[in-house]
Amino acid sequence: MKKIVLLGFALFCLFTSAGFAEQIPKGLVDSKPEQAIIINLDEWYKTHPTPGKPELVSETVFTSPRLAVMIRAAGKGRVSRSHYHTVADEIVWVVGGSGEMLINGKWTPVKAGDLHINPRGNIHDSRSPNEDIRFISIFAPQQPPGGDLNTVKD
Repeated sequence: MKKIVLLGFALFCLFTSAGFAEQIPKGLVDSKPEQAIIINLDEWYKTHPTPGKPELVSETVFTSPRLAVMIRAAGKGRVSRSHYHTVADEIVWVVGGSGEMLINGKWTPVKAGDLHINPRGNIHDSRSPNEDIRFISIFAPQQPPGGDLNTVKD
């Protein structure tokens, strides 16, 4: 029993020592922020309220060359424009409210708990006709400077 406790303590000391951070290869961390984070969505939405009109509130909370994460809210009545991405796949996780998404040419109801996965090149759209909607968008890889939104005529 003493050996297990001593081994556990030794591993704890190894991983929490100042030398551990030095073992990460230089240049490996290429994200913003550079440290791991936790975001409480309830708190985020308290400080970034839905606009109360057909507009979008959006904040990019994480970026790296591999992906970008945005927390968003759209006010009742908002309609985006039909579009596709040439570089990034987009994942939309609805975390509050409800709306509709254009998926494979059909308007589909979405609500809190739904996850929409949209590969690049697929035309999609969103609207919130009846209430505000809260969602998280994840783009992989990160969109190029200036964006990757290519609108199409409705």
